[in-house]
Amino acid sequence: MMVNKQISYLHIVPGSPIAIRQKNIFVPIDANVLAPDQIKNFINMLLSDKQKAVLENEKEIEFSHSIPGVSRFRINIITQRGSYAVIIYMNPLRVPTVDELGLPPLIKDLVLKLQSGLIVITGFQGSDKSYSLAALVSHILENRHCQIITLEEPIEFLHKNKKGLICQREIGTDFISYEKAFAALGRLSGDVFVFNKVTNYETAKMVIDLSAGGSLVLVTVSAPSIYVFLEEFVNFYPQHLHEQAKMLLSVSIEAALSQTLCLKSTGDGVVPAFEIMVGTPTIKGLIKDGKFLQVLNAMGTSGRDAGMQTQEQALRALVKKNIITAQEAESKAIRPEEFKKLMALPY
Repeated sequence: MMVNKQISYLHIVPGSPIAIRQKNIFVPIDANVLAPDQIKNFINMLLSDKQKAVLENEKEIEFSHSIPGVSRFRINIITQRGSYAVIIYMNPLRVPTVDELGLPPLIKDLVLKLQSGLIVITGFQGSDKSYSLAALVSHILENRHCQIITLEEPIEFLHKNKKGLICQREIGTDFISYEKAFAALGRLSGDVFVFNKVTNYETAKMVIDLSAGGSLVLVTVSAPSIYVFLEEFVNFYPQHLHEQAKMLLSVSIEAALSQTLCLKSTGDGVVPAFEIMVGTPTIKGLIKDGKFLQVLNAMGTSGRDAGMQTQEQALRALVKKNIITAQEAESKAIRPEEFKKLMALPY
């Protein structure tokens, strides 16, 4: 049903019928109210003994589930009020292309040109940054002779070998811990490394070590803007290593893309607004000095010649083209007051 109707989310919660999410409205698919035991039986059908142990110990689990010939799904099971709830997300039947997603040509070109460095995609949960990451990986596979190695939590999109080769590894299925997986990376002859979750010092350090050591690294980070990403990434490091983190990040970073999904004014879908940062000498110098607010200011002024823009500028451009309404743009702006000031200026 999810595949046929192209439903992204399905919710299975005790005390309610199974529901789908359509345009942020929950719609029950029938009238049958679910009991906790029904949901537990469903979960037992899905999980291996190892996964059941994880759920029992951690009280939650996230994993991917493939149905051959149908689709691939990301499944989250959580404990709530002593029983279980399940949220199922359907991945697209195929990996979207960079052109279909409207990714900036600058980023599209960089992933083919760069031999080393760090490219970061940020955004809120649900901003489809995983789609953008998958599209860039597919773009590399189609156009570069290289070896891509991923460490994913979980694998959302399955890629095929093309001009490039890819090895996709999922935590819990293909490797037990990031520590051991990181230790093996140097022996795998990888050219491009991909991480879909950077949440602590260990993963942040590996990202920096790889990108500064001659590899191209692509990562997604849950941060609402590039400014917040810079702050949070440095804070992954212990306090006494913050200066070192800023220096290493300034050496490694080549580009950052932050995306925000906005409802189209026509009401027939969403469109991304892209905040773009490029690792020019000016930007790298500001990052090294920890002047992250000045990075943001440079993106919106002198950085525009290099293809950079702030979120406010991206939102304003969509409003001026009548793609989204001013009200929608203001509701999605990270800095609404700055957005209002920009909208008041002559176009």
